[in-house]
Amino acid sequence: MANAGAASQDFLDTHQYSRKSILRYERIFGHTWVSTGGETTTKDFLIQMDLKPGMKVLDIGCGTGGSAFFMARHYGLYVHGMDLSSNMIQIADDRLKREDPEVKNKVTFEIADCTTVNYPNNEYDLIYSRDTILHIKDKEGLYKRMLAWLKPGGTLFVSDYCKGDQEHSQEFQSYVKSRGYDLRTVAEYGKVIEGAGYRMVRALDYTQTFINVLTNELRYFEPTKEAFIKDFTEKDYTDISDGWRIKLVRCKAGDQAWGVFFAKK
Repeated sequence: MANAGAASQDFLDTHQYSRKSILRYERIFGHTWVSTGGETTTKDFLIQMDLKPGMKVLDIGCGTGGSAFFMARHYGLYVHGMDLSSNMIQIADDRLKREDPEVKNKVTFEIADCTTVNYPNNEYDLIYSRDTILHIKDKEGLYKRMLAWLKPGGTLFVSDYCKGDQEHSQEFQSYVKSRGYDLRTVAEYGKVIEGAGYRMVRALDYTQTFINVLTNELRYFEPTKEAFIKDFTEKDYTDISDGWRIKLVRCKAGDQAWGVFFAKK
């Protein structure tokens, strides 16, 4: 889920993705997960792709490794996870050491910026990214770079924060600015991917799914308050629970949206 491109590594590691913040997020997303819906949404998305054992995956913004471990364990995929946050990668590497050999041999992690890193052309069967590219302003340039890394016929899959098709509240505009996000509408985002040269682009508005997932995450998180505060603080608990509620308000008001994008090379 890591920020990339627009935010410096130092900023990430000391602010939104400090080690403490990451471990806090995992308590609502699930162990090794730092993206919306954790394992549940990952399962739902992966079954929509024609995945075969031995395929090579680039996981952009891999966070603490949940999706990489899941794809290796359940699909037999070889996954290279990259993230700009060194804290994310350190945690992911620690987790990898405890994995079974069949997962260890299929997963690698790297601290890298997807806007500047170089990978071989025609290398990956799948490029996978969850709620990461919102941090990058030059989406057009990034998607062209990613297209080169895909094998012919390879799949692009991305979920990302988007903005609704309307005038936006001042609160939402301030939130986007404070995080350094670059948000497009779902349709605009789809046009970016098409313009970068992909075919069979599907740009899907999953905002209602996002609302459902946030609601369920809160439902399961709130009863853990006492145990959570023992490990963190009451402010940490409030930051997460209030943050999730505010996301729900933004989505229901039409300010914020969640886009899901499938495409082929």
